[in-house]
Amino acid sequence: MLLQTAVVGLLGGLVLIAVLSTLLANTSAYFVLGDEAEFRQAVPPGVAMALVGLTAAVLPAAAVIALALVVDAVMVRLAYGLDRRGTAMITAMHYALTVIAAVGVQRVLAVYQTAPV
Repeated sequence: MLLQTAVVGLLGGLVLIAVLSTLLANTSAYFVLGDEAEFRQAVPPGVAMALVGLTAAVLPAAAVIALALVVDAVMVRLAYGLDRRGTAMITAMHYALTVIAAVGVQRVLAVYQTAPV
């Protein structure tokens, strides 16, 4: 039973992170491309970033950050078909929004964990 709960939790967390990352990728593309950005194009970078997040359990933080930037740039380039400059702009914006969201979620969880019972 414990293994089933762990698998469900892992898959649920992965789906939640993929959805959030997809929304952030779409927002990033919208800031750079305007109305040309379509939501379906943001799905591959979002899912790829969620999968890269799984490596955080086994890799050092610096390696995860480097891997995330490379994977995000490759997926953005493939999904949107942009040149290097456009890819770099969307990747940088996606990274910045992801860091802001991660810090926000971490702070909310820290407050929740210290709340009295």
